[in-house]
Amino acid sequence: MSCMIRSLSGLILLLVSACTTVPFAPTELTSTIPRTVQELSAKSWDSGTGSVMIRQSALFEFEGMQAPIAGIMKLDLAAKYARLIGMNDMGVKLYDISVDTTSSQAHFIIPDLAGYPGFAEAVAVSVRRIFLSPQPAQDDSLDLTPTSYLLTRETGVDGGTTRFTFGGSDAQLLEKSFSGPAGDWKVRYYLYQHRQGRLFPGGIVLDDRRAGYRLTLWIESVDNADE
Repeated sequence: MSCMIRSLSGLILLLVSACTTVPFAPTELTSTIPRTVQELSAKSWDSGTGSVMIRQSALFEFEGMQAPIAGIMKLDLAAKYARLIGMNDMGVKLYDISVDTTSSQAHFIIPDLAGYPGFAEAVAVSVRRIFLSPQPAQDDSLDLTPTSYLLTRETGVDGGTTRFTFGGSDAQLLEKSFSGPAGDWKVRYYLYQHRQGRLFPGGIVLDDRRAGYRLTLWIESVDNADE
């Protein structure tokens, strides 16, 4: 993925002189109370049912370069399926990609991007990590701190460790991460708001420490999409 990102940098990225910080205020932590893994799993914002239409703006950062992207995504929470369309800041359609927990399909890629092998999969991996998988499971181990709940999962197949951190007044999912031979990344969730009867994050940051990039999302609107 890192090689593909380097190739794209000359095509769609804009050089900037300074590194950016996380643009969202951290969630105010509160004292924890006894909760079970099942209760925490049910509170995860992506554990619901039905479909939502999400409008978002994004900033992709890699080695001091930045690329703004606007997008709209239909997310099926029950089926763990997303279809997203990305546009540049001029409104030009860049891609139309569908993603599930194990695969992806490119329905459209602008010709300038289609020549870069792995582009669609790189987008799909980011969407999968943020919106689809992994998710908390009832057999995760639970550690309770004064202000947070930490779920941990050891994966024997790839030797990796997956962690989920919950906290705040509603015990929201604040962070999930993976570290191991297959990757090293984390996703952080901010600015939870009630949207269409759901508690939904308004800001999201994905850091891939191995590939060396950051993806920041501003969730502009969330609407029910069920027919």
